[in-house]
Amino acid sequence: MLSESSEMYIQTVFRLSEKKGEVTIGMIAEAMGYSLSTVSEKVKKLTDQGLLLHEWREGVALSNDGRRLAAKLLRKRRLVETFLVRMAGYSPYEVHEDACRLEHVVSERLTDALDKMLGYPARDPHGHPIPSAEGELNGMETVPLSAIAPGSQARVSAICTTDIEKMKYINRLGFLPDNMCRVIEKAPFDGPVMVAMNGKNVPVSLSLASLIEVETFDS
Repeated sequence: MLSESSEMYIQTVFRLSEKKGEVTIGMIAEAMGYSLSTVSEKVKKLTDQGLLLHEWREGVALSNDGRRLAAKLLRKRRLVETFLVRMAGYSPYEVHEDACRLEHVVSERLTDALDKMLGYPARDPHGHPIPSAEGELNGMETVPLSAIAPGSQARVSAICTTDIEKMKYINRLGFLPDNMCRVIEKAPFDGPVMVAMNGKNVPVSLSLASLIEVETFDS
């Protein structure tokens, strides 16, 4: 059985690889708040265990076993978050801390029971896809709101941040999973993105727009 620390490393590599592509020791250290030497040592141990792939001066990647483990951990985390929102009265931006604690102690049996009780949900409260019991992750093709051209129609898919204040603000603006929107204008020099949604025009900073994943449609 892996330690909580090892599970966090596997999850961090998974998230970084999904978002950034190639993952480096420095990126892991920055994401987890550890020193380069600490991360290097841990990556070596996980590589020796067959969960990571890493050569000297090369990027870090998940092995096939590591990817399967990451999907299982992700399934636990997202089902716990869904349970906390649906059944325990949490708001979507309140679940991070408790879900982070619970995911390391929830058994496979309890994970399957949560999945059944919740009706086998496809996505968590933030819109992220929930892997199947077999570790399959069927996500739709999405892009950041900041990347689409003016005139494009889009459906909000997921909010990609664990920053509570940013999540609250994004939710308050109306960017909830499945809401429809249309980009009207993108100001130059990192200016805001003007978005039409729910009958009003909403200005969104470029940095926040980059955290909102959307599914685009022909304009």
